[in-house]
Amino acid sequence: ESFTTNHAQGLTTLILTSDIKLDDYQPMLSQPFSVPKLPPSITTLTLELFSLGYPPGFLQALGQALPNLKSLTLYSQLFAGTTQESQDDAVVFIKGAAQLRELHVLDVFAPPGVFKRIAGALAPGLGFLEVCYTYRHSDAAGFLGTLPVKEVGDLVREGLVALTVSIGAPDAGAVEEEDEDDVEGTEVGVRLVGGEEARAVVKRLVGGGKGLIMLDVTMFELRVEEVKALLGACGKLRVLSVAVLLGNGWNAVLEVMKGRLEGVEALEIVGVPGDDFVEKLKAGGVAGLTEEALGKLAEGSKLKSVKTSILRTNGEHWVQRGGSWEKMA
Repeated sequence: ESFTTNHAQGLTTLILTSDIKLDDYQPMLSQPFSVPKLPPSITTLTLELFSLGYPPGFLQALGQALPNLKSLTLYSQLFAGTTQESQDDAVVFIKGAAQLRELHVLDVFAPPGVFKRIAGALAPGLGFLEVCYTYRHSDAAGFLGTLPVKEVGDLVREGLVALTVSIGAPDAGAVEEEDEDDVEGTEVGVRLVGGEEARAVVKRLVGGGKGLIMLDVTMFELRVEEVKALLGACGKLRVLSVAVLLGNGWNAVLEVMKGRLEGVEALEIVGVPGDDFVEKLKAGGVAGLTEEALGKLAEGSKLKSVKTSILRTNGEHWVQRGGSWEKMA
């Protein structure tokens, strides 16, 4: 009833948050449901914490009630549920969002193949796409295997202006009480995805990323030559974040980037140290960049901000002010 008032008719944003107890969740997925009439002014939708997904047909009904949807955020959930019917419903929902311009997928998991199907259902006008995960130290061995890394390449498409596919470190202060069985929030850093999956994403970006203004591919470990290929193919970049394999230090990747950053104003490099570099760090070597190295990197570019880290630890942030580089506290 609240959506039928005059005040509600001007709403542009709808946030649906699940507060369903786990014991009640599974039975609710097979119960009848109804979606109320929603104001057509709603263009932004957030769905969060639906840990077991939705009843089959719910998402399609919700999408039909929101014909002008332009921005969708999915957070912390099993978006496509656990059955074939719920997976089909999720794909139909995405396909029906014909005006979608932004899609943010944050800590969202799905059975194999679902993200590939979603990629094929996305609106042709989609310009902003974000797929991000928070690293789980409590399942360090299996976490990467739960991610749709083989399907991320299918999400890369011509027409994108901004693309983020990343793995972030958990909030170090997220755990308030000490729990010896739960290391989440007590450990630092991340592990990233390498191998064939990384190669496939680079190949898709080189072929279809020429329109990108912003690119973050820190989900994947790239080789230095792949960074070079990206910079050559994505000439419109203003913001770039990459994770790069470092053999014995930063020199190789800095040399490749120098003179190729062109219009890049903000740069982030997540270093993935090789054995030689690890030994240097153990011996007290410097993890970050020097001001001199930054100066050489920035020559002929529009660089104003540079962030570096080692697997999202030992982070540094440098900002150019008045022609010189200043390390932020």
